[in-house]
Amino acid sequence: MAAGVLALVAVTGGAATAAVTLSTPSSAPQPSQPSRPSQPGQPGRPASAAPAHPQRPLLAVVGASFSAGVGAGRPGRAWPEDLARIEHWRLALSADPGAGYISPGSGHRGPFARLAARLDLTRIDPNTIIIQGGHDDIGRPLPLIRSRVESLISAVHHECPKSRLAVLTVFPRGNPSPATVATDQAIVAAARQADPAVIVFDPIASHWQFPRIGDQLHPTPAGHEWIAHRLAAGLRGPRPARATQLTDRVRAAKPGNYLNTHCHLG
Repeated sequence: MAAGVLALVAVTGGAATAAVTLSTPSSAPQPSQPSRPSQPGQPGRPASAAPAHPQRPLLAVVGASFSAGVGAGRPGRAWPEDLARIEHWRLALSADPGAGYISPGSGHRGPFARLAARLDLTRIDPNTIIIQGGHDDIGRPLPLIRSRVESLISAVHHECPKSRLAVLTVFPRGNPSPATVATDQAIVAAARQADPAVIVFDPIASHWQFPRIGDQLHPTPAGHEWIAHRLAAGLRGPRPARATQLTDRVRAAKPGNYLNTHCHLG
């Protein structure tokens, strides 16, 4: 596994189209590429030789419109790229606006289980996984939401058995409605049921406030950066694998088309 412990974080979002690319966050330092180990019987570097430079940790993000960059203004400025730049991580991203644990998304590349499968987590072996979604499942049957959350966490555990899991849940539009709160709480409860050590970031319970665009849901470029810094702060610090919990505790809240799949693997 790549350096560090794998963390799974689930986040929630909302709407946007399609691309598959390979690149690296522009401000992150670029390690030199190690030469390819030789195959048996071929000249060159012995297969057992270590790379000259260790690879930077890999962040994998599965999500909806927040992850796809709605509101960011231009490519490469959404919170996943911001977080990768802040932490000097590589990035693998699979996102479809409108996707959720149930919702297939505007590009019909979802739900999240399918988006995660596109990343081939076993092969890329990320240190950190963030799942951004839940807003687009508001109003769906709560038992089905809970089932899908538990199933996804179990699948990630199977692919990445050393993982440490976290969920970042629903971003509301204004004061959250009863249905929004119920969806948020269903995701949190299911995640904790699947893994009692799960890390929880809950924008509703923690009353997150950041700059938003005119739809009053999606973040501005400054809002994306705010989210990235909040996640970076929460993910830092030594933690025993599958033991220490970092949670934004759930408190009662007042009722009140762009698919993007790409990898920064440089």
